[in-house]
Amino acid sequence: MTAQVPSVLRAVVLPSSDAYSQDTPTRRLLGELGHDVTRAASPDHAMQLINSDHTDLFVVDITNKANREMVESVMELPESKRPAQMAVFSDSIDWQLREWRRSAPSQVHVFLKPLHMHGLLSVLRQMERQQARSEA
Repeated sequence: MTAQVPSVLRAVVLPSSDAYSQDTPTRRLLGELGHDVTRAASPDHAMQLINSDHTDLFVVDITNKANREMVESVMELPESKRPAQMAVFSDSIDWQLREWRRSAPSQVHVFLKPLHMHGLLSVLRQMERQQARSEA
């Protein structure tokens, strides 16, 4: 019996502005699960990372205006450059978030704090299963 190697997802994490200078629980979780994760230092850096290579998952905390505006820019990217899935962390639900979920070219998951990590873990497991099936 051979052990199956888990699929590695490429993820970009853009934390809230107060977390730019420190490691984040999200980055640690993704890393501990064996995924290729890069923590963006700013919205501009996140956009550079997304444009440079295929991104399976973009995780962004939109509790600040710059990150929120950056998500709108991601939505306008050509389909070949867009992340396959996005996990958006927010303090509150609003109409813009609902619209992103309905009309976004990428699959968008919105998680309210403080339960956002539980939702992210569920999305990760689903993505890992899908990728394993496609590789089989």
